[in-house]
Amino acid sequence: MISRSLTYWLATSLAGVLARWFQHSLIGRFCAAVRRTFNKYWQESGLRHILLGNFGVQKNFDKSLCGKVLHGFSNAATRCASRIEPHVDKSLFLSASRGFFSNLPHISLRSYGVLLFLTGVIPSAASFALHGYFPLLMAVVAVAGLPLMLINRSFAGMFNGSWLAKKAGRFFYLGELDEDDVRHYLPLFALLGAAFGTAAHVLDLTTFVFLIGGLVGGLLVLYKTEIGVFATAFLLPLMPTMLILGLVAATALSFFIKVFVTGKIRLRFAAIDMFVLIFALIVALSTAFSFNIASSLPVAAVYLIFIVFYFVVKNTINTRQKFFAVLSIIAVSGLLVAAFGVWQRLTGNFVMTEAWLDAQFFGYGAGRIYSTLENPNVFGKYLIFILVIAFGMIYYFREYLHKFAAIGILGVAALSIIFTQSRGAWLGLIFAMGVFALLRDRRLVILGLIALIIAPFFIPPEVMTRFLSIGDLADTSTSFRVSIWLGSLDMIRVFWPIGIGLGAENFTMIYNLYAFSAAHALHSHNLFLQLIIDFGVSGLAVFFLIMTSFFKSTFVSATAGLDRAMQAAAAVLGAAMLGFLIQGLTDNVWFNYRVLGFFWLIVALGAASRSLILQNIDIEEDKDDKTNEQATF
Repeated sequence: MISRSLTYWLATSLAGVLARWFQHSLIGRFCAAVRRTFNKYWQESGLRHILLGNFGVQKNFDKSLCGKVLHGFSNAATRCASRIEPHVDKSLFLSASRGFFSNLPHISLRSYGVLLFLTGVIPSAASFALHGYFPLLMAVVAVAGLPLMLINRSFAGMFNGSWLAKKAGRFFYLGELDEDDVRHYLPLFALLGAAFGTAAHVLDLTTFVFLIGGLVGGLLVLYKTEIGVFATAFLLPLMPTMLILGLVAATALSFFIKVFVTGKIRLRFAAIDMFVLIFALIVALSTAFSFNIASSLPVAAVYLIFIVFYFVVKNTINTRQKFFAVLSIIAVSGLLVAAFGVWQRLTGNFVMTEAWLDAQFFGYGAGRIYSTLENPNVFGKYLIFILVIAFGMIYYFREYLHKFAAIGILGVAALSIIFTQSRGAWLGLIFAMGVFALLRDRRLVILGLIALIIAPFFIPPEVMTRFLSIGDLADTSTSFRVSIWLGSLDMIRVFWPIGIGLGAENFTMIYNLYAFSAAHALHSHNLFLQLIIDFGVSGLAVFFLIMTSFFKSTFVSATAGLDRAMQAAAAVLGAAMLGFLIQGLTDNVWFNYRVLGFFWLIVALGAASRSLILQNIDIEEDKDDKTNEQATF
């Protein structure tokens, strides 16, 4: 055990000595006084009362007309499913399909080997016979199937027998798989392999991958809506927007089938959902009254699809296991994106534009990386979430191996956010970490103050210069933003009642009439100004209501119940979102659609955390009641 090792004892002893020295030092006493003063005013503040106080918002929502309508809709969906579901169970095809998918972990690896071998060997043999060469990828697929054909064990059996697989499974909150008898589907898998191999020969590689991947992935998503949610959470920063929208649409279709046909998922509504629905209505109305409807329609469709995804995630992630699995998937996806960003910096394999960095002010450095997200500031917004989630994982994971994995993700993402040179992201991250420290471990506040004091001695000079340039109008990017904000404010004075509608074409068409000098842009470089420009003042007001409900859900969840892991996860979501909005002061964080989708994913997880915390509290109260009854008896 690491806790019994000499190294661990020396490290903890040294940390204890340093902590006691710091507490009795002048700086330590000053930090403690600051913390006590802040805590005193925070306990008495109205903001704390609003965010952490129990106003019975959900009870008031349940009694409201809107709440009754939404709950009535949920009950109607349940009644609809109860009438249709018995007929679905009688379908031989649907029953067989359901049985096949449920048996996937228990199918012999030999069957999968036959599938891979035929998928690869048919196009390889055909290409060699017709053109005299082997396609490398298909040959690799065929070779990969050969060793699997020799194994007559199921995936579940291999998974449960592997120490490494168990550790990886627990990182994603997967328990041991049920070990039923090994199933054999050799004729079916051979037929599928022949069909896939023929398609691989006829089609080009890209079309084949998308066709087969879409077919297999779509069927899996229809079988389990959670698979679509997990896949979207993983692929959001990695795939193009159109593919993500297709995946979200398939997941939404699966969700509606589970709600209205099979009854596997029950719709549940909370107060925040009312504000989200109102915001969706504002999006639709702003498009109807847009200056350029043709420009607004595609953008509005993206907004509404991701709002639907919010309801899918909120109602599908209904267990603790699914909730933490999504967070782990997001962290691993973030590791890949961050690692690619570090690779860009090390190899110099990326393209810089003059608009991203004032070379006369900062010099010609190594540039700003953007990984898969096409822009350094967009990449920085995304990394705020990854860094705070990885830091929170150190708190809620129990196994040291998983904690070390979280530290690794944290380190790679930290390097990436430094290399973005995004000052707004740095500022947002500082605020996010500060809020997490206040919610979960106030000792981190002291460590954070120490880190800020000693940081200038360790941070590279170019990074320090970049950070200290925040607000310096001598930097052209700062003066450029200020000019855009002033022009945007002039627009708002005219169009504040209903906005101009969504779309970059809309914005540039009207903004050019108010632009200062040569400060032309595709958006206002401020989320809150952009909301008024697009939707009018009502859009900003409803957005604030959504965020207030979100922060109330996450901050209350961070202090409620006895599940410390859920508390830490809720604090992570609230703190990361606050950092994201801080960067929203310096950029339109919704301009990138994949980041927009990620925003609604985090909002949905925040709402889901509240439901899960309430479930845990109800379970704890039931246990206490049973204990009291037994004691009384």
